[in-house]
Amino acid sequence: MNDMYQQPYYDDKQQRNSHGFGVTTLAIVALVSALLGGIIAAYIGPAYLFGEYLPWPSNQSSQQPGYQLSPITGDNPADLAAAGVVAQVAARVGPAVIGITNRYVVQSMFRAYENQAVGSGIIIDANGYIVTNNHVVEDTRELTVTIAPGVETPATLVGRDSVTDLAVIKIDPNSLPEGYRNLTVAQFADSDKVKVGELAVAIGNPLGLQFQRSTAAGIISGLDRDLQMEGVQLKLLQTDAAINSGNSGGALADKNGHIIGINQAKIKLEGVEGMGFAIPSSAARPIIEQLIQKGKVTRPYLGVSIELEITAQINARYGLGTDYGLYIGAVGPGSPANLAGIKSGDILTKLGGEEVHSFNEMQRILYSKQVGEQIEAVIVRNRTTKTMQVKLVATP
Repeated sequence: MNDMYQQPYYDDKQQRNSHGFGVTTLAIVALVSALLGGIIAAYIGPAYLFGEYLPWPSNQSSQQPGYQLSPITGDNPADLAAAGVVAQVAARVGPAVIGITNRYVVQSMFRAYENQAVGSGIIIDANGYIVTNNHVVEDTRELTVTIAPGVETPATLVGRDSVTDLAVIKIDPNSLPEGYRNLTVAQFADSDKVKVGELAVAIGNPLGLQFQRSTAAGIISGLDRDLQMEGVQLKLLQTDAAINSGNSGGALADKNGHIIGINQAKIKLEGVEGMGFAIPSSAARPIIEQLIQKGKVTRPYLGVSIELEITAQINARYGLGTDYGLYIGAVGPGSPANLAGIKSGDILTKLGGEEVHSFNEMQRILYSKQVGEQIEAVIVRNRTTKTMQVKLVATP
């Protein structure tokens, strides 16, 4: 049952029969009282009270003793927004953010049909190279880039990488109308220098091309956020700038209008707002370069088969000598692990100076290294810790 308010009952007949004065008389008395009260409040009261009992208000503003407003530093996101910096960033970066329409074929149980999805991309080269997310162009049959409302051109897929969710596509600037051939190219910044609390401006196409180049301002909420995407653990920038469907592949820019991240994901849970994520520009650049040069990304591998992720409970039961790590079930012959002396039954606890608690963590560390690089691997063998030197080679 809903909450209800019971209106009090009045007997109208009894009230109407008990009037002592006429309605007209009461109305006149009320009007005269209101006029007299207004005159006293507006003129007589202030003239008598102020100057007689109370001092007249001063025209000069006063501050509480010991309280002083902090000066504008030029780095506060609210100050920057008020100063028009967000508008400047949008004007600089916006023309470099384009729309991508991906037409792909969906195979159902009974038939195949065509579907399409819209995402965003960033122009990174005057020759027409564009970076976006892998999931924006995945399974593509036909790609179309929208430079401006009504200005479209076909695009080709250069390369994509599912591990980092990055892809590069290309357009021919000469296929565009003459006024659009001089492409606006985005400038990248070093995301390793970004700090929590700094201004972050997200530009993309949320919910499709009808909201092309929408701009949302916020701050950097966190750094090196671990987020697992399709079995791969990534370290991402976190922002409270609005990132919605269609923003994927768009720009996350700093106060200077330089790209610090490529918008990728938003946590969609009931009661969760303002948690968007972007691939850091410093992590994206080497991937982009490999995709342009080779059409794929070459990564090193270790050459081990992981049988078990060690926990404190497992160690307490079996006395393995470590509360964390990866139990190696097999080592590939001729692999980097094999050549370094790692054996089946070893427990990998550190790789490249970082603790390893899961298979995804091991992958993330390996993917951050270069082919030919030599790194340390710390293992526990028969409850004894050993350090191995591993020279990484390309995944066969």
